[in-house]
Amino acid sequence: MVIFMKRQKKDGTFLKIFECLLYIVLVNLSYYGALVLNITSQYDARNFQAYYNSAILISIISLVVLLLNGTLNTADKSWTENIIIMSISALMIGIFTMAIAFLSREFALPRSAIIMAFVIQALSFSFVKIVIISIIKKTIRDKNILLIGYKEEKEIMISKVLSNPEFKEVIKYFIIPDSNLIAGYLTGVDKVYISDSVERTVLDKVMNLCISNHIPVYIIPKTYEIAIFHSELLFMSDVPFFKVDNIVLSWEKMIIKRIFDILFSLVALIILSPVYIAVALAILISDGAPVIYSQERVTRNNRIFNLYKFRSMVQDAEKSTGAVLASEDDPRITKIGKILRRFWLDELPQLFNVLKGDMSLVGPRPERPVFIEEFSKDIPDFKYRLAVKAGVTGYAQVMGKYTTSAEHKIKFDLLYIQNYSIIFDIKIILETIKKIIMGTLKRGENKDYSYKELLQKYNLREKDKGEITEYHSKPSGKPKGRVRKESIA
Repeated sequence: MVIFMKRQKKDGTFLKIFECLLYIVLVNLSYYGALVLNITSQYDARNFQAYYNSAILISIISLVVLLLNGTLNTADKSWTENIIIMSISALMIGIFTMAIAFLSREFALPRSAIIMAFVIQALSFSFVKIVIISIIKKTIRDKNILLIGYKEEKEIMISKVLSNPEFKEVIKYFIIPDSNLIAGYLTGVDKVYISDSVERTVLDKVMNLCISNHIPVYIIPKTYEIAIFHSELLFMSDVPFFKVDNIVLSWEKMIIKRIFDILFSLVALIILSPVYIAVALAILISDGAPVIYSQERVTRNNRIFNLYKFRSMVQDAEKSTGAVLASEDDPRITKIGKILRRFWLDELPQLFNVLKGDMSLVGPRPERPVFIEEFSKDIPDFKYRLAVKAGVTGYAQVMGKYTTSAEHKIKFDLLYIQNYSIIFDIKIILETIKKIIMGTLKRGENKDYSYKELLQKYNLREKDKGEITEYHSKPSGKPKGRVRKESIA
């Protein structure tokens, strides 16, 4: 019999509450400090009173902004990413504060003080976030993990786990599902990762062992498991049931989503109109006409439409090759096109597709008909992503990578459909903006380390024992050799 030590569960709730309250305090101190410092103007009692009158509303708005931007869940991100996220949050708080001052007629709350407060918030938020993350890194030890999957999945599973750049997880064992030795190897591990290819009987056995012994389990969900997510729990006599509906949006949600799309895209088109003019002129001057490029794509219910983009490739780029996916250093991309694609400016004309009703702001990215046919043959679940309109951005784009496999992109798309809400859409839009600014929403390239490079990076020594592969690791320096780069698949 294998005996495990019980582990006390911690979820970090108290730390998140403390961190959130600290940011709210910093917001209010920043406005009060900006008024006290009197750097740009001489403020009097009226200015202070205007702030006091708006302080509660500013605090509430700040709380909403911080939660929407996910500022309390950034421990696995780099310092650079955290600084950008906190600075964007401070900027949004400043913009909303100006709106509050205008709508509440508190004109005595000067813009100069709001701008100064933004600078103070950006600096103080970033400092606090870095300190908190540094403390977390020092207090949380590396996790020993066990992976369960088939031999052909070993390299990809281990590569995904070790690709997290911030919190290294120590690979201890990789075991095939058919092994009878899984229970014995659960001792001494902190986490268990299970492939979605593992049979239900094995999964149930491992889940029972891990749950009863307080070992967290991470599983890649199957389609039916995503469908169950947030399902209604019903009871038939004394038996519990999950009510699993079709993976579609209700008519009520579709109407709300459409209203949001129209309002948001109209405002965005007005605000970004100077950008449209500048991009069009840049394309005309550097590469000539046409400025707009249209391409057939597929949206909800397999309907084909013409998707609009600013042209970033040479004219007739696919005349001799047919439909080809973009790749890093693609020779078809023009000089100005590289800049447009880096900041996703070439996608801006799709706001007109949103207004027309062809697309939504958020949804599965639209594929070309030829790729729809190809993916549908190999991936039966692919049809489910066509249950909603295609999106300018999507959950798969902000959570995955441009080179994420079609199978895993579909899982993100299905999770989005099952969890749709206006708030969720806003979060995805904000995350898209953050990733574009940080340069992590790149297209046509893959800079992940290969399996061999990761073994070298972490000085992993692999010992294959047939059913079980043991790993002995010791953190080392940066990997040698050039990083593997692939075109998207």
